[in-house]
Amino acid sequence: MVIKDTQNPNTQVSAKTMVETRHHARQLNLTSIKKASSAISGLHDSRFRGRGMDYQESRIYQAGDDIRNMDWRVTARTGEAHTKLFQEERERPIYLIVDTNSSLHFGTRTQFKSVLASKVAALLGWSAIQNGDRIGVLTYGINGVHIVKATAGKRGMMGMISHLIKAFDRQQGPAEEHPLDQALKQLRTIIRPGSMVVLISDFYTLGDDAKRHLLQLRKHNDVLGIKISDPFEHQLPMPALYGVQTSQHSRVLDTKQSKTQQKLLAKQQSHIQSLKDNIIKAGVPLIPVQTNDAWVHILKNGLSNPNLAFNHWLGAIS
Repeated sequence: MVIKDTQNPNTQVSAKTMVETRHHARQLNLTSIKKASSAISGLHDSRFRGRGMDYQESRIYQAGDDIRNMDWRVTARTGEAHTKLFQEERERPIYLIVDTNSSLHFGTRTQFKSVLASKVAALLGWSAIQNGDRIGVLTYGINGVHIVKATAGKRGMMGMISHLIKAFDRQQGPAEEHPLDQALKQLRTIIRPGSMVVLISDFYTLGDDAKRHLLQLRKHNDVLGIKISDPFEHQLPMPALYGVQTSQHSRVLDTKQSKTQQKLLAKQQSHIQSLKDNIIKAGVPLIPVQTNDAWVHILKNGLSNPNLAFNHWLGAIS
């Protein structure tokens, strides 16, 4: 597959960079993420019973049971006709919830957060279909809230990549922010129990009900967060004049003033507290990845023990 792309791959989301992440898919192990009560596997046990891959148990024969599934050994031992039941295997839906708000269109090191978010989403998608799972995406941000339902194989991946390019496009019209809680509310209308949900966001735009929706989702699904950030957001910059460009205007940030330094520090501390209160306390493991990280390695290690990743990151930026 040949994709021509003249865009700057470090500042603009592109199909080429997302397709290229497939070469790293074997390095990830989504099956290592566990709920409190059970492990996730690439092919997932279904609650629906019928003729399938794995023997589950035997029970007394009932009218209408398939005679081909008779358990003759148990029948002979008990004197009553028994039939075998099997546990089906089915594809697991994995939904990537990707933040496309204006705060993602920022970066001071290596790449924009939007580009990193798209790469993370693509890599998780390739890993999912490699495991035989179905991949879906829900984006929320400057172009609204939109869902592409989970689909298996490369068809699902191509649909996801195409959707992400459109969702991150800043040329479609006036930007309007959409918070995470709106996305989660819409997700809950279509998601099936037993799905996996991965939030890919900088978590600056949460909304008032994000925690409540996360708690509800976690009752029947596995939920994981990938925190996208830039080093500038967690380290006080050197005292100097910085030019800052936004979609609305340009301005100069004077970090030589102690008042500016104090405001930046307060904002950083407030954001970290918000993550703890709304994401961590909702029981959602959070894996932080920065724009200048060896992000595939960081993500791989985080997936192996997501509950420790956030604490390790807090220690590194303190």
